[in-house]
Amino acid sequence: MKNDIFSFSRFGRYFAGELASICSGKGLSILAFGLMPVYIFILDLLFSSFGDGYEYMYAISRNTFFVFSFWIFAIWIPSACYGNITDKRAGAVYTLIPVSSLEKTLSMIISTLIVIPLAFCIIWTGTDFLITMAVGSPVKDTVLVYAFSESFTPLDLDFSDMLVSAANAILLFLLGAVFFRKHKIAKTILVWMGIGIVLVLLGMTVLETMTDNWQSAASLENVDISTLNIVWSCTIAAILGIAIFLRIKTIQY
Repeated sequence: MKNDIFSFSRFGRYFAGELASICSGKGLSILAFGLMPVYIFILDLLFSSFGDGYEYMYAISRNTFFVFSFWIFAIWIPSACYGNITDKRAGAVYTLIPVSSLEKTLSMIISTLIVIPLAFCIIWTGTDFLITMAVGSPVKDTVLVYAFSESFTPLDLDFSDMLVSAANAILLFLLGAVFFRKHKIAKTILVWMGIGIVLVLLGMTVLETMTDNWQSAASLENVDISTLNIVWSCTIAAILGIAIFLRIKTIQY
């Protein structure tokens, strides 16, 4: 058979069908996450009823809510959409789908890493924009405008660093969703913490070694930390992507 590994037409049909399935099964939950500004607005109204007059929540506070809700969404969405493939019945059907493991992996990664988070962000920022306009606040107070005019997080982090870190987190929880059969999110968090502890200890050891070597320590001043972080994060993303592919390819029931 030709194109056993990858076919654009076959991948396109499969990807479209998978997105339709996700919209049918999880679309309402994704919408509920995206409508978070409505819940914030209602709570804001309730709390403001104890004072004199009403003023919509500041953009910096809503921006913080957006960041936290996005991270919760990013942790939840992989297991919500693909956690069932480790189930014997649903997983057996998944393995019989006539597409390659590479196509399944790419579809999975594109959906959870780009399409679904983008849909969430559009719904969230769109809803926030409509509410901000409805209460008479200026456009500059919308989360969408504020995010690109001020620091995106309370910590002064580079946007590209945060974006790559979020992508890695989604890939990590996607790997946990297809690897663990039960308690996927909890086990992934525990593994993440364990790896983090090991990396911190290794980093401290390397730093201590370099401190003893003043020439090596001085060379660190010429290193672009932001570029180094992006290279490191992209390497981790590639490793996670390969691990997801191997899991999909070798999964057994």
